[in-house]
Amino acid sequence: MPPALNIENFDEVTSKQLTFVEFFSPYCSHCLALAPTWEKTYKLFKDEMAKLNIEMKQVNCVESGDLCEREEIFAYPNLRLYSPERDRESGEYKPGKLKFVDSYPRNLMRTEDNFKKYMKNSVAEFNSGSIDLPSASIGISVDEILKLITGEHNNEEPVFVTFFPASDKQWKMTDENGKSQFDRSCLDCIETKQTWDKLSNHILSIVKTGHFNCFTNPTVCEKLGFQSLTHPGTRSSPKFVMFLPRTAGILKIDYNGDINVNAMKKWATKLYENFQYDTVNAKDLTEVMEFRKNLPFEPLNSYYPLANKISVVLFYDIDTVTEEDKAILPYLLELVTKSPFNINLYTAKHKKIETNIETQAKNLVEFINYDENAKPWKFDRSLFLASTLTTKPTLYVFRDNTLFTSVYQSFAPEDIRDVDKLDNFIKANQYPLYQELTPELFEHYFNGKGTDDKIVVTFIDSEDAQRTNKEFYNISIAAHEYHYMKKQYYFEKLNNDRENKYEKVKKLKDSKADSTQVIKAMREEIPHYFNDNEVLFTFIDLANEPEMIKKLGWNINGEKYQPGDSIIVSRDDKYYWNQNLQGEQLTNDPYKMKPILQALLEGKSKLLYNLVGSPFGKLLRYMDIIHSRGLFGYIQLIALIYAAYFIISKLKGKKWKPGHGRSRSAQGLGILGDINLPKKD
Repeated sequence: MPPALNIENFDEVTSKQLTFVEFFSPYCSHCLALAPTWEKTYKLFKDEMAKLNIEMKQVNCVESGDLCEREEIFAYPNLRLYSPERDRESGEYKPGKLKFVDSYPRNLMRTEDNFKKYMKNSVAEFNSGSIDLPSASIGISVDEILKLITGEHNNEEPVFVTFFPASDKQWKMTDENGKSQFDRSCLDCIETKQTWDKLSNHILSIVKTGHFNCFTNPTVCEKLGFQSLTHPGTRSSPKFVMFLPRTAGILKIDYNGDINVNAMKKWATKLYENFQYDTVNAKDLTEVMEFRKNLPFEPLNSYYPLANKISVVLFYDIDTVTEEDKAILPYLLELVTKSPFNINLYTAKHKKIETNIETQAKNLVEFINYDENAKPWKFDRSLFLASTLTTKPTLYVFRDNTLFTSVYQSFAPEDIRDVDKLDNFIKANQYPLYQELTPELFEHYFNGKGTDDKIVVTFIDSEDAQRTNKEFYNISIAAHEYHYMKKQYYFEKLNNDRENKYEKVKKLKDSKADSTQVIKAMREEIPHYFNDNEVLFTFIDLANEPEMIKKLGWNINGEKYQPGDSIIVSRDDKYYWNQNLQGEQLTNDPYKMKPILQALLEGKSKLLYNLVGSPFGKLLRYMDIIHSRGLFGYIQLIALIYAAYFIISKLKGKKWKPGHGRSRSAQGLGILGDINLPKKD
């Protein structure tokens, strides 16, 4: 590793080319953990860095405390990007001048591959001149912000505003010299401003951006609920609000996601595309997404990464719809905007859309009849109606390259206005047919909802395009087949429950039972299980995330998964299954996947499972059942050990007690026993 920079040479080195700098302390545990990755990246990437004209450097903040104080380093390790400073008018670089232009994203894992990608992307931005473009964000006056809040502005487009714990003077001075002039109580203000400045140029064509400083205008910020931003010295972070035109039916939506350009751009773009509630017909759906009425019996030519578009459609009958029915659109807008998936919101009234949904269902059955040796699946219209029958307006959720559509089953006018029910429906149906499982999406798939719901994870290698398309095809078959298999399983259960109910009522009537008993039996509600035992399908790209499996604890026996292998994980992330019914490694093969998913659905087979992240080796694998129960499990174990010890001690005491087990004559007592015992009256 090259020598660490200090205050004497820092400006000279970082003003010559892009420099990726790690500020660290030798006493920081996180720094020590990062050290091997940083060093390995440097050694492997050294030659390429020279060609790209970027360097990796370090600053020891114990030895160079003056430099770290000047650069306002408050936490370690702190990974920053510096570039030569450019004159805004001439575009020429200023000799010996540098600029802190970016921070390594907090939510991006610190791996060799991610460090390399970050530096390559930074070089591309630097060479294009976009890395230090002047911000497109404009200062918002009090009059302007009040018009945005009340919806009285003339803009037909959204306006994205950041609220900062700063004064107008602090913002201006930071803009002019590139150094933070913000209060130290706002630890991330300079990094957030850099992100905001970049974002303002990335979304310039779709929304306007502005900034509002709460130290200068505290009253407005307090009215918006941002009291913490108005007091200097109070620890706080900037807030973000998208203000919408009145036509959207909602005036503002807060952004509460990660502070990075990609996440914020995705959020702003989605909101911009959806706030107008475009109306679509059956043909439009085929143009805005990969809507399918049938699927070929061969792999699709997919382009990776997948777009995975999802369309949420408020479908209504033009003759009966009311303004009150459409009033749920702003709420739906908030729901789809929060979702991390690629969802668009539309309205529709074209009756052919309903016809297409039934056509999809019929063709789905044909698609999953791939096994000539198995009993063929058949389209059951009664099942179709039971899972799609609804009043209008209702919601349909269409997915790319998918032959089943999720239907919001509404049976009364108030159902479509039930915000809790709508919320649950969108959350349950926001997932694509199959989606890459990334660290960012992990919490959305594994949300602790118990072991009944499962996630199928298949491993791919995106560098092999032909093999990857084949894996996607196999996932599609398995996903479609499980969807139909589960619906049919619960439809049969529903019919059986109904028959049992009718039989129970009949017996009560025949036996002339009390009328209250008969009425009670008749009122027993038959639950619908169609949403139970959900299985979602995902994949992990081993080319991009080779270490993800180990970090997630899905290879406790040292398994080295290959492209084409699969595992099934409980949605609470406690258990996983990686063997088929023959005890072999589970693979992404519909013939092998179907029986294990069926066994998990029916719960009839005791499948061998593994405990996620088990701390025990193979010899102590039996301890997993104790560990899976948490503290209660260990308390039970201690109680059992104590009970066993107590019983053994008692048995040993009886066995070795003097005279125990010897005859009376052997003890010298004769047949009369101890003659000195007290006499009984």
